[in-house]
Amino acid sequence: MRTTAVVAAALALPLLASSSIAAQANPDAGSPRVWLVELAPGAGASALDAAAHNLDYTVRHDFSRIWNGVSVETDPATARRLERLDLVEQVWSDVLLMGPARVGDEAVSEEAQPELAQAIETTRAADAHDRGITGDGVKVGIIDTGIDYTHPDLGGCFGDDCRVAYGTDFVGDEFDSDDPANAEPTPDDDPTDCGGHGTHVAGIVGANGQVTGVAPDVEFGAYKVFGCNGSTSSEVIMQALEAALEDGMDVVNLSLGQSFQWPGYPTAVAADKLVEEGVTVVASMGNDGEAGVYSGSAPSLGSDVIAVASTDNPKQRMDAAYVPDLDRGIGYRSIDETPEPEPGSATDPLVWLGRACPEDASETDVAGKAALIVRGTCTFKEKYARAVAEGATSVVIYNDRSGPFGGSGIEDGPVPALAVTDTDGADLHDLAAIGKAPVLEFTGETVLVDLPRGDFASSFTAYGPAPDLSFKPDVTAPGGGIWSTVPVADGSYASLSGTSMSSPHVAGAAALLLDDDPRLEPRDVRTRLANAAKPVTWGDNPDLGELEAAHRQGTGVIDVIDALDAEACLYPTGVNTGDGTGPRTFELQLTSRDHETRTYELTHRSTIATTGDTRAPGFVAAEPNVTFEPKTLDLYPGQTATVQVTVEPSADLPEGSVFGGRITARPETGESLTAAYSGYQGDYLAIPVLDHPEFPRLAAVVGQDTETHQFDYRDIEEGETFSLTEGPDLAALVYLGHQVSAMEVSAVNTTTGEVLDWEREQFLPRSPGPDDAMGIHLQDLTEARPGALEPGQWTLHIKVLKALGDEANPAHWEQWTSPAFTLTE
Repeated sequence: MRTTAVVAAALALPLLASSSIAAQANPDAGSPRVWLVELAPGAGASALDAAAHNLDYTVRHDFSRIWNGVSVETDPATARRLERLDLVEQVWSDVLLMGPARVGDEAVSEEAQPELAQAIETTRAADAHDRGITGDGVKVGIIDTGIDYTHPDLGGCFGDDCRVAYGTDFVGDEFDSDDPANAEPTPDDDPTDCGGHGTHVAGIVGANGQVTGVAPDVEFGAYKVFGCNGSTSSEVIMQALEAALEDGMDVVNLSLGQSFQWPGYPTAVAADKLVEEGVTVVASMGNDGEAGVYSGSAPSLGSDVIAVASTDNPKQRMDAAYVPDLDRGIGYRSIDETPEPEPGSATDPLVWLGRACPEDASETDVAGKAALIVRGTCTFKEKYARAVAEGATSVVIYNDRSGPFGGSGIEDGPVPALAVTDTDGADLHDLAAIGKAPVLEFTGETVLVDLPRGDFASSFTAYGPAPDLSFKPDVTAPGGGIWSTVPVADGSYASLSGTSMSSPHVAGAAALLLDDDPRLEPRDVRTRLANAAKPVTWGDNPDLGELEAAHRQGTGVIDVIDALDAEACLYPTGVNTGDGTGPRTFELQLTSRDHETRTYELTHRSTIATTGDTRAPGFVAAEPNVTFEPKTLDLYPGQTATVQVTVEPSADLPEGSVFGGRITARPETGESLTAAYSGYQGDYLAIPVLDHPEFPRLAAVVGQDTETHQFDYRDIEEGETFSLTEGPDLAALVYLGHQVSAMEVSAVNTTTGEVLDWEREQFLPRSPGPDDAMGIHLQDLTEARPGALEPGQWTLHIKVLKALGDEANPAHWEQWTSPAFTLTE
């Protein structure tokens, strides 16, 4: 059975190959590969060995300290046999996690850059430094691409008496779990970073030099789980989690994840185990916000993990080009893959080419000049090719929407191609329109560029809740446009964006709290950070004054000082109110850490609700009726009081909406404490799963791309038959409109009535985009049940159990039966 991911971080499943509509997949489904075998409570690796002594498999790693299971290497059919053993709870596919893009060379000036300073001012970490709270004595593990420990801002060395004191390389530089030639790890003891992402993350946590991180005196553990390029696996992530626990890390940061996941996936469960052992675990919520609701990733969806969303920094640093006719610098990004401008060089005079799509007329002769082009309608590759064909010596493309942008798709371009903001592009266009023909001079310096969503939720930040409706994310931190350390070989500093950048802000903040009070347990750390967080305004129409969805911001942007100064706590910090159309009631506990009695008043503020299409949600503001019992209370030193909260959704809230709000306990004096909630309006089980107009359907497998491993499919021809030995291979293309608790696949011989059942798959992700389907390949089913399928006429039958469905209730299942097809020898 083939296991693949629809997109970079989507769950890979033993039964399924994903397509979009072509699929990324393991190149040889029948060959041995890695599986995660979850064992029943009380069972261990020795019990598995005794029960499965007649099966051909190899135990690779026993994860008993962090997860009740082992990783094994075997073929799919044996993996299915293992799953049938009584002591095996489930066999999970070892999911691929696509690695971050490798950091490229970046120019840097000698003076300190302010973006990270802006971010730590936003979170008030800088104020903690003024108090002498810097993370001293706290160990923070970075599970990522490694750390360039030679970077002076990160200590300059590795090992005893160094800031990067712990760590290992679990994979080797060439490792790429999606490349069969490099899919086997070659670990060593040196966690140096050749990708750049981990060094950037570490700098946000604790750089101390030209840039200052959130906790500049922490000690690091560097756990390298990615090679220089490509993907890693869940097995490797779990090995790193185990090592971080053994090394005594106080905080672990995971700026990685598998999108559209469930909280029960092994990486999330293992992360929760670290929390149980006393480690504060922080993880990025994910960057699939543009794919809509329920797009969060594991391990951030772990119930005890702090899942972090992202806001944009107000400004982002970019490489600068000085424009004499504007008497100022403008920011630019080079578009991949084109030459970087050399410092000291300049463009030829810039003239207006136009939109530069193939069907457009040229506005100006650009031969021997720099071509100015507006973004939109066609690809960067087409625009660039047009300009180069007409003799342009460089290309400048300006945005057709607010802010900076990046681009790719050009292969080995001969001349530079630069991306600039809409406002700078408009100024250049105005100059060109009056015959000025401006030039761009490249000085090697940088410039700050305004970000249109500064202090709003980043466009990429993923939405919760989790598929089981549990509340996520927990909190937010700056993640859009963060300047931090990168490997010295790559320029030492660069600006990156993502929840990968927001998560280390929170990991660093956790270190500050532990520096101030080492007795804090992980739950205390999360509660303090969430209680003290400040709300994020809804950025799509800020003039309305609505707050960003609770299931996108959690309780808001962390405030380190208020977290440090908290005299009480409000718990739990994130509440799932479930589904339905009526009132929801839940309890919060307010606990005093104070030395005096304080009077608290409970207040509520709603957040924007998402509604309609899961993948492209609309938004609605509908104020619920919220009551508290009691509304006010006197809290004595050390006392815990219970507050009952009842939320009655507005009658104007459409069914199918995810809504939420903030509950704040306000004292007469001192800092307020906030918790948040989310809920589903309507019957959650009514969300359709198999309702795509084009899927499910049968298709023939055409082939597989050797580089991307994606499959291509074609429609079945009338009367076409499928040979069990010679092909073509048959596939059922299935689109999941929502996450499902289980999927069952069977084949029925229409002549004899024989039914062949395959092992159930559990906790499947939804299809990310509007046309992303998964391919169930008949070849995979054959390999899982060798010899079971015989020549004859068959149908495929697919059943899915809806998220939170009761498998004993037929109404909670959806099913599809394929048209009959003929198999031959």
